[in-house]
Amino acid sequence: MAPAAILWNPMDQRKGMRMDRKLLITVGDDPDCLYGVKFVGEFFRSKRDLRVTLLHVAPHFESMDADEAQRVHEMDATLSEIYARKGRKALEMSRTILMNDDFQAHQVTEKLVRKHYGMIGDMVEEARLGRYDAVVLGRRGYSIFEKSLHPWVCEATMDLELDLPIWVCRRPRRGLKGVLLCLDGSDPALRMAEHVARMVGKEEQHGVTLLHVDDGSSRDLQGMMDSFRRKLTEVGIEGERIRTLALQGEGEVAGTIREEAARGGYAVVAVGRRGIRNEGRSPRPFMGSKSMELLQSLEGATLWVGR
Repeated sequence: MAPAAILWNPMDQRKGMRMDRKLLITVGDDPDCLYGVKFVGEFFRSKRDLRVTLLHVAPHFESMDADEAQRVHEMDATLSEIYARKGRKALEMSRTILMNDDFQAHQVTEKLVRKHYGMIGDMVEEARLGRYDAVVLGRRGYSIFEKSLHPWVCEATMDLELDLPIWVCRRPRRGLKGVLLCLDGSDPALRMAEHVARMVGKEEQHGVTLLHVDDGSSRDLQGMMDSFRRKLTEVGIEGERIRTLALQGEGEVAGTIREEAARGGYAVVAVGRRGIRNEGRSPRPFMGSKSMELLQSLEGATLWVGR
């Protein structure tokens, strides 16, 4: 049975809101591709209130036939241990990367779990239990997660609603700065603004650019920009770190965002899960077409997709 949907939002309980920022980073078994770990280590300078859980979901081999030959059961156990050993090594390397980037030992937790629901299901279950601010996907997590977003995936997989932001680190470039926060006036974009403020409020090295790409829709652009600017300043980002930018999309909103991200050298592109035109409709697919296109094509920057 699949785990239940996640309903936790750290911004909901403002009076009793915890002070720490919690991230769940999925870790694959390829030591050359620990992109999520490397991104978190470099992106944050103010690390004192950060808490990171490194999660590796190890394949588990077990014959369903109790009458299977003992040799087959032994082979299954051997394969499971081989993969678990690789996972433990990747977790150790991930911890070392974070420690070299000034994390303290008590800030990093390692978890290796045997695959039960599947990569996505087990990640969802850990996120539900841990009440994290975001789930960080490296290359392995991204590639598996991407497959679950396609429209032909089975209904059961699509029912795994992950109701918190996801950070997609396909191949982030080092040395980038700032957040490109994409606005369309929707509630998901507003929630993403709150998430950005919570994550980078203390990170003075990162500015936030409020970007609206005009796709021909009539909106009160200045009013929307002012509203989002107020939201960011209320949650802790100084006004001098915020700039606004309006561009013409000419029907290519995702392409315009991608070009601006490359031109401005942003470390992060932040988008809502679904745009304003999708509100009030069925919650599937998991992401809107613009964020899905960015997921597949954004290079250099890390993509933050809100709930």
